[in-house]
Amino acid sequence: MPLINGKALKLAVFDMDGLLLDSEKIYFEKWRETANILGYEMTHSQWCGLMGTNEESEKRYLRSLYGDDCPVGDFRRIRLGLINEYADRHGFPLKKGVRELIAFLGENGVRSVVATSSERARAEKLLSKAGITELFSAITCGNEVMLGKPDPALFLKAAEKAGAEPNECAVFEDSENGIIAAKNAGMIPIFVPDMQPPTEYVKKTAVIINSLDEFISLVK
Repeated sequence: MPLINGKALKLAVFDMDGLLLDSEKIYFEKWRETANILGYEMTHSQWCGLMGTNEESEKRYLRSLYGDDCPVGDFRRIRLGLINEYADRHGFPLKKGVRELIAFLGENGVRSVVATSSERARAEKLLSKAGITELFSAITCGNEVMLGKPDPALFLKAAEKAGAEPNECAVFEDSENGIIAAKNAGMIPIFVPDMQPPTEYVKKTAVIINSLDEFISLVK
């Protein structure tokens, strides 16, 4: 079994958006469009705080940005409508190294699962459209836990489903929220930059690689 930081790796936990699927650029665009429709502005740094959040955490964050009277339901309805329209027309391409890494892990006795803040119907649809559903033994979704990232509940739920101990799991993430969640879950955080560059916290906490297939050389 591959070793990472001296620990035997048994389970690889993958975020979906921006990590498996090249989708975050479109999400940022649709978040800004939604904010403009509702009379708000959203900067890139503000949007980064939303990366990896589930519906409940999203509501809390939006209220912290725009006040308690922020129409969080309208934010979600309009944004998801815009994103779903785009996804139905175009889908999202895979990020570099997805198939190569999962094949390598499988050959070395490591199972792969998805842990995404998205709701199940949407996650299954996007993974199916990308043709990678069969690569994963389980999918854990944001509506299965009360709080989204940076809370560790999503990753702990994924490990529990797989019958793995947290210290046997590596989490592949593209956001600081995800890395904080992985660290708080007692798992090994692996950061693959996408729309958010490594923060100081990420630099101190995570293994940083440029693409998923780069991980193979770390554990061979």
